Amino acid sequence: MRKYWILGASAIILASSVMACGKKEEVATTAAGTEKAAETTAAAEEKKDYVFVKMTVPYADFYYGELKDIAPEEGKDLKAELDAEDKVAKDGFRETGMYDSVSSPTKEKVEKFVMADGAVEGEGSVYKGIKHVNVAIPKSLYEDAKKALEEKKESKNALLTLMGAIESEVGTEPKEYKVLNSDGTLSKTQGTTNEAKDVKADITTTSSYGNYEIDVDGLDIDSEIVQGAILETKDGAKYGLKQEDNIWLKPEELAFSAVAFEDTGHKAQKEFKRFEDMQDKDIVKITYFLMDEDDVELPVNLHVKKIAPSEYKVSGDEKVGYSPEGTKVNYQLSTGEDSYSLGKVLSRKSEVKGEVNTDTAGVLVLPKEMTPGKYQLVFSNDKLSDVSFTVLVESGLKAEDFHFENNKLSLAENADQLTIANYIASTSSASIGEQEFKGGAGRRFGKNIFNDDGSVNTEATYKKDDAEVKYFDGPGTYPVTIKADGYPEVKFEVVVQ
Repeated sequence: MRKYWILGASAIILASSVMACGKKEEVATTAAGTEKAAETTAAAEEKKDYVFVKMTVPYADFYYGELKDIAPEEGKDLKAELDAEDKVAKDGFRETGMYDSVSSPTKEKVEKFVMADGAVEGEGSVYKGIKHVNVAIPKSLYEDAKKALEEKKESKNALLTLMGAIESEVGTEPKEYKVLNSDGTLSKTQGTTNEAKDVKADITTTSSYGNYEIDVDGLDIDSEIVQGAILETKDGAKYGLKQEDNIWLKPEELAFSAVAFEDTGHKAQKEFKRFEDMQDKDIVKITYFLMDEDDVELPVNLHVKKIAPSEYKVSGDEKVGYSPEGTKVNYQLSTGEDSYSLGKVLSRKSEVKGEVNTDTAGVLVLPKEMTPGKYQLVFSNDKLSDVSFTVLVESGLKAEDFHFENNKLSLAENADQLTIANYIASTSSASIGEQEFKGGAGRRFGKNIFNDDGSVNTEATYKKDDAEVKYFDGPGTYPVTIKADGYPEVKFEVVVQ
């Protein structure tokens, strides 16, 4: 556990320490006790010198305090330094690709990133910073800056901009907060940072969202209170992350790029400037900033491989037929003098377990357990980023091989001994009437609506906007269409009595 304390307000420090100890100490019978009581009273008095607020803060201003280790300003009679230079801009934090706004060609996630200052713009969206940030403002500075705003004065730094971004006042001292200084900078976060236990993290270089993706297993935090995150490397460098560009709706998934990268699925160019020097470094810590809660840090050991030369690649069969005796896939590596070998096999964004035969150069033989579906074959090198290609393993089945009766889907016996369970596990998209299920919703569709034997669970639900919604809402006949990787499109009608 690590604690950060306000450096310029000793009485506030002492009061916070006393409250954290639990039972109040008795303080009337000794000189030490009398001194403790006086200090506690002084702390309470000094707290009156601060106004606590919630504020919408641009990424640049939020991360400047963290990355530059900015301390809260000392002094009681602080005035607004309207002519002080903008240190955040001077140090490059507002530059494009650093900690400026994030643009996205999609708009569906704006409302889902609760902590992000996002807005729909045309057919896309923009994310400018972080909402609901707790900030302590020295009362003298608060009054002086407020007056400057009322008089429509201008500031060379962000002081008045931040004052104008106050959402509301907070009645009690928050668990964590930044302090606004008179020069317009925000301090690093004050409060407690707890170390997460029983958490593991992996880094890959075959992500669809950036040159690198970090997946954290065992992380137990509420996605709706994650305000930001920082990666820290062994050399002490820190890198702030932004919603939509690096932090996803599931905070255990993080991504970043060190060179130009396009998220082809969303046709989005990813920012990379602030991560350019991360190649060949070791990430040793990930810190999550949480609203109104103690922050959380994860000790990790993740090596950021160098990006392989752009001409390095692996190509192979795009489609092959499934065989229970072993599915052969041909491939060709083009990696110059550097040696690459099969590192792992991914399907539906998860690693697939199974022993792949690599005895023959240029040929992989997938085991029986890798049934029809789409597979990403990843080849690795110890120092350079991975290369991969995707193969579709086809079942060879036809739509006529599937039969639906009494709300139960079945599959005819076949030479490859494929089962309805294999099919259900491979769904990629679906529709019920006009309602479409794509992406993760499509991949989960089969397991959500079917029981293991292929019968339909007419009470099945899915999550939408934090609510459980029924796939089949009441009596009626529901036309269903399912697409599954490696299988024919299947259509049927579910009847709900």
